[in-house]
Amino acid sequence: MSAAEYETGARRLAPAERAQELQRLEQERQREAERERERLAKEAQARQAREAALAARPLGQRLVEARCGACHPADRSYFATRGRTTLGWWVTVLRMEVLHGARIGPGERAPIVAHLASSQPATPAREATEWLLAALLAAGVGWRVVGRILRRR
Repeated sequence: MSAAEYETGARRLAPAERAQELQRLEQERQREAERERERLAKEAQARQAREAALAARPLGQRLVEARCGACHPADRSYFATRGRTTLGWWVTVLRMEVLHGARIGPGERAPIVAHLASSQPATPAREATEWLLAALLAAGVGWRVVGRILRRR
């Protein structure tokens, strides 16, 4: 290769031109840094707005999404077809804890049940069925207790 092949064809800048070019590049770098700071500030503001909106939701709703959403779809349509009474949701949450290992902390069960019972109520037929089953279960347990008491005498 010859020395001519290495030449770029660009002319050498005079010291004053060089200083101007360096100043222009520095200004451009500063403008880019300012745009990046503005972008980051907007992202932080949007993130804070999202977090504030999430925190403003009721505790029960947040807990349902956090605890139940680990296994169940997050959309409301999943729970909409499963309306239950407070008693039915209580039993369901207990069943999820005992049989399926749902991790529900102390004091979280009541808000979860309250939210599900208010947002996904039972139909009248379902409500009657749940209370009838609860009454039959209570009667069975009651008869068993009475039978044991009478046998001890």
